[in-house]
Amino acid sequence: MRETALLFGAGKSLVGVISDPPSPAAGERPALVLLNAGLLHRVGPNRLYVRLARRLAASGFVVARFDLSGVGDSRAASERSGFYERAVAETRACMDLLAARGARRFLVGGLCSGADSALRVAAEDERVVGAALIEPLSAPSAGHLVHSYRERLLRPKSWLRLLTGRSEAWSALAELVGGRLRRRGTDAHRGPAPEKTGPPPPSLPPADSPAAQMRRFAARGGACCLVYSADNPAHFNYESLLRPQLGDVPASLLRVEVIAETDHVFTPLEAQARLLDVVVGWAEGLAVPGAGSA
Repeated sequence: MRETALLFGAGKSLVGVISDPPSPAAGERPALVLLNAGLLHRVGPNRLYVRLARRLAASGFVVARFDLSGVGDSRAASERSGFYERAVAETRACMDLLAARGARRFLVGGLCSGADSALRVAAEDERVVGAALIEPLSAPSAGHLVHSYRERLLRPKSWLRLLTGRSEAWSALAELVGGRLRRRGTDAHRGPAPEKTGPPPPSLPPADSPAAQMRRFAARGGACCLVYSADNPAHFNYESLLRPQLGDVPASLLRVEVIAETDHVFTPLEAQARLLDVVVGWAEGLAVPGAGSA
């Protein structure tokens, strides 16, 4: 395996690393681009992206992991645009660079907000044939909250934190009530809440829903691999909200894996090993043009 620095974008402002396989793989393999997990550096949480990139390179894939503008080593963008719009444009620029090196098909992936950015790229760029979505963000729902707090209700420590005012539930409640007051414009001291301007924060996906993006991607044969930690409310929301909206997506294009005994960023080494096995196995299944996920 060989790794080289990657500089591209306007004024060479975007920084990353390309991991090349030790020798050309048999047959054409798509190149893979990994997108930042939130504001974390391109190494990923617990150096997860480094391990994944090197494991994929050892299997014959070219892998690029770079920092979006304003993240890690990349300079902030000079133009005003939304987070996800920039993520799509900068990922496409990285794909163009890899295309100049011979890549014709692409996989995209990421964890948390990186998964949401990857799905948006997959839905918009026809060169993408697969998206690895690790712990994607979850839309709020009543079931989401029940799932999040059901186990905590049985813990004495949780009740102690609640009664002493140290529970995160109080801040969540305050944010919920405050948001409703602002929407209704009932703040007597400040008047109606001002209109929000500027790009949406990274934690809020655009209005185009994940289900709609996934269906558009699947309509042209794009495959998705979704990986969740067992206790993540996003997995609950997938089962209760997203899966019913994907009923006509062929099973061959949708792989869902749930990993137990881990956290959101896969800190336990055993969980990391399982995650790498899942993603690499899925990518290898897409190495042949036209192949879907198992």
